[in-house]
Amino acid sequence: MSENRSPLRIYCKNCGAPAGFDIINQTYRCTSCGETTGIQEANDSVYQWKNLQKENLLASSATEHGEECSCPGCGARIYFEAGDASEKCAFCGGKIVRSEFTDASELPEMIIPFYITPDEARKRMLEWGHKHEKTPEGKSIVSSMGQFRGYYLPYRIVKGPVYADIIRDGNDRKYECGGFIEGTAVNTSKQLDNLVLNEAEPFDWSAARPFEYGLIAGVPVKLNDSSDAEIDARIAEEVTEDFRPEVEKVMQTSGVGIHAKTGNMSTLSALLPVYFIRSGKLTAVMNGQTGRIAVSKDRKKVSYPWIIEPLIYTTILTCIMGAWSRWDPEMLFLSAAVFGLIIFSVMGDGRGSLIRRVTLRSEASAAKRQDGELVIDESKNILKNPYDNTPVFYEPDDKGEKVPVRIRFYTLGRWLSILFNCIITVSLPLLIAAFLRWASMEEGESFMEGFHPMYGAAWYTLTGFIVILYFVKGVRKDAYDHPIIYRLFPDGKTKLMGKSRDRKLSVLSMFGIGSMDKNGKRLTVFRLIRDLGGLGVGMALIVFFIFLGSTLAMVF
Repeated sequence: MSENRSPLRIYCKNCGAPAGFDIINQTYRCTSCGETTGIQEANDSVYQWKNLQKENLLASSATEHGEECSCPGCGARIYFEAGDASEKCAFCGGKIVRSEFTDASELPEMIIPFYITPDEARKRMLEWGHKHEKTPEGKSIVSSMGQFRGYYLPYRIVKGPVYADIIRDGNDRKYECGGFIEGTAVNTSKQLDNLVLNEAEPFDWSAARPFEYGLIAGVPVKLNDSSDAEIDARIAEEVTEDFRPEVEKVMQTSGVGIHAKTGNMSTLSALLPVYFIRSGKLTAVMNGQTGRIAVSKDRKKVSYPWIIEPLIYTTILTCIMGAWSRWDPEMLFLSAAVFGLIIFSVMGDGRGSLIRRVTLRSEASAAKRQDGELVIDESKNILKNPYDNTPVFYEPDDKGEKVPVRIRFYTLGRWLSILFNCIITVSLPLLIAAFLRWASMEEGESFMEGFHPMYGAAWYTLTGFIVILYFVKGVRKDAYDHPIIYRLFPDGKTKLMGKSRDRKLSVLSMFGIGSMDKNGKRLTVFRLIRDLGGLGVGMALIVFFIFLGSTLAMVF
């Protein structure tokens, strides 16, 4: 890679144009000529650029330009230009101690210079605080402006393919999701909150330059003080948050567990411009290049997203009972109370609140100057990544190779099959009894004369209770454990994958029927009876006699 080319961009080896990552084919593809570049080739080019930049830095001694200061209180390592004085740590308030800085390899490979001046930044932050003065965050900013500081903060710029294991709340099936991180900045300072800093992104990477000592003149520099393991954990944390919107959309719930796996990625150390206030629980940051603001006081927001589904079921059943009772108020209230108690108890088992931290932020922004005056444009799509890096789900094909897929859980055909299964489960003795009655009818005899549908009440009660439980608990679990999977091809076409039994739903799924054990064997009714031993045989006999008795009682 040429020294003048940005290591944050992969260039086509054929025509030299920027290349984007093709998630489906797991390779970089040039949008101009279509040439592909492998992941390892791209990583090798970044590695070559890093070595060249390191050699250039080591050619000049850091001691000619500045010194390192260490805070004994919080451990912050701060780099100042030679002769600069600072007696107080901006991160904890402790007294800093100078020590000679001799290792130039500690300094970063890239830097984005400050674009917004300290006076402009102070004015913008104060205006934001007054605008949000009714919030705890706004009040704290106004009262803490004396601690407003500008620093070059240490970051790792991460680029490459990433993966995550997905578990949906209340389900057993594990899904795998893959995506691409396009120049995500991960802060490596222990003293500042990475998630708040992340909310002040994105940066405009076109302004990134190879690091030079002259670019940090007059501005203190915070040096990296996090271990590789801590940095990897922060990268995984950011990947999780980047994946979350798409994962929640596909899984149709915010109750998902995401375990990120970062592997074959390229990283660059960088200094990025940030203004910040750190006071007590308040962390307020401003992007020193774009002017975007993010603020947190570590407040928590508690929600219960899972209550929507049981509320819908309770409402439907209550309305059915209301129509049957001609909307009698007393019956309506009693039905709502009974159904609500049962459904919320069943569907709320093991479910809890969703706790998320409140972080206020301005819109994504870009700063420019008009006649020397700072102008900040704010819009959701400003600095938006031009490439589609939406995460893609993966499933093994018939050969065991993981391929990109599109996942669906509910279709019209699936809902019709669910209703059909429930109707057959409840009415099976009725159907058999009707056939027996029809077969035994004599000429001139009325069909209903010897047919008594209500005598099957014992079976209706048993299976009706099972069907209600299945709708409020089993359908959701069954559908999300047995998805409808379509293989996704590079041209956008799809093809249904797997065997029909792998996506078949059953009313008996609540008892484990149809699930796979650790040996890959499917649990059947007969296996369940055998595994339960005498108890299983006894329960099976009870169900059989209720079925048989209900059927015979209708016709004899």
